[in-house]
Amino acid sequence: MRIAYVSADRGIPVFGAKGASIHIQAMIHAFEALGHDVACVTARAGGDGPLHVEEIPQTQPGTDRAAKERAAMAQARAIEDRLVALHAEAPFDMIYERYSLWSAAGVRAARRLGIPVAIEVNAPLINEQRAFRELTCEVEAQKIETEVLRGATLLAAVSDQVGVWLMRQGAPREAVKVIGNAVDTAAFHPDIKASAPVPEGAFCVGFTGSLKMWHGVDSLLRAFRVLRRDVPEAHLLIVGDGPKKGWIEGFVAGAELQDAVTLTGWVDHHALPPLIARMDVASAPYPATEDHYFSPLKLYEYLAMGRPVVASDIGQTSGLLTGSDAACLLPPGDANALAHCLRALSRDPARLARMAAASAVEGRRHDWTDNARAVLRHLAAKRAAA
Repeated sequence: MRIAYVSADRGIPVFGAKGASIHIQAMIHAFEALGHDVACVTARAGGDGPLHVEEIPQTQPGTDRAAKERAAMAQARAIEDRLVALHAEAPFDMIYERYSLWSAAGVRAARRLGIPVAIEVNAPLINEQRAFRELTCEVEAQKIETEVLRGATLLAAVSDQVGVWLMRQGAPREAVKVIGNAVDTAAFHPDIKASAPVPEGAFCVGFTGSLKMWHGVDSLLRAFRVLRRDVPEAHLLIVGDGPKKGWIEGFVAGAELQDAVTLTGWVDHHALPPLIARMDVASAPYPATEDHYFSPLKLYEYLAMGRPVVASDIGQTSGLLTGSDAACLLPPGDANALAHCLRALSRDPARLARMAAASAVEGRRHDWTDNARAVLRHLAAKRAAA
C-alpha cells in the first residue's frame, strides 16, 4: 500500500525529541516495516531523518493569537491540497493523520480522493488548549473537530478514556477503536546492558519523562524521602527535564538527598534503554485526576525493558497493568503507599525477579508494528462491511 501520513501540528516536529515526535516516527517506521510505502506531509519537519517527509511552509504567519490560529488553519488547507497533488502523481491507498487542533486535512483530502482515512486521537485537544494555553478561534476549532470526528473512516483512540470522549463528541461508535501506545521492541528489550550514574549496589528507583505537574514527581520525591530512612542504599534516578525540575532540585536540597538522587536532564530517546536497564523498579506515579486519558510511552518502554513497574491505578495505566504480575498498582498521589511498596520490593528480590519476567513478556506484546497492523485490520474490516 501507499500511505500518506499527516502531521499538521507545528508544535510537534516530526524529527523532534518529545514523546509525540517519537510516536510519529515510530508509526511511520512501523508501516514501512510491514512493507508499505509512506509519504509524510507535515507542518513542521524539525530537521532531517531517514523518512520521506515533506514540510508544507506556513505562508500566513501572524503575531497575535487569532492570526496564529488562522495561519494554522491555512497551513492545514495547504497540506490538504498537497495530498491531492501527490495522489495525482502516485495514488495513495489511505491517509493516516495524527489529530491536531486546526486540521481537517486528512478527512477532506480523503473525501476528495475517495480513499479511507484513519485519524489517531491522543487527547481532547480543545479541552487541553482551553486549560493550558490560549484559544481564540474556538468556533472554528469546534467545527474542525466535528468534521474530523464524523468524517474519519477510523478513529484510533490512544486510550479507553479518549474513546469514550470521542463518542460523547458525536463520533460514530463503529468508527472508534482503542489502540494504545507501544514501543520499539528492537530498541527496548531486557538484554540491554545497564549504564547509569547510579552507585553500584544501590536499590534504584527510576522515572523517565518530562517533569510536568501531572506526572506525579512530587509524590515520588516524598515517597523516596520516606524510603531512604529505611533503605539507606536506595537511589532515585530521574531521567528527563521540564517545569518541575527546579522544584525537584529544591526538594532534594531541603531533604538533604543530594547524594541519593540523580537528575540526568534531557536524554535523547535512543539513549534511554541503558538508563532504564539500571532501574530496579520503574515508576509512573500519576496523581488523581478526573480526565486521565494518557497512554504513557514510559510504561511500554519499562515493560519492554523487563523492569518491575510501580504505577498509579488510574486510566489506561490500570487497563494495561491490572492483573499483571509485572506491576504494583497504587492509589494515585498516595506517597505513603508508594513508599511502603518500594520498601517491600527492596526486601524481596524473588518478587522483583518474577515481576521483571512478567514485564518482559507483557512488553513484547506491544510493538509499534502491532499498532500498524491493527489500523490496517480495522480499515479492512470496515471496507468489507461497506
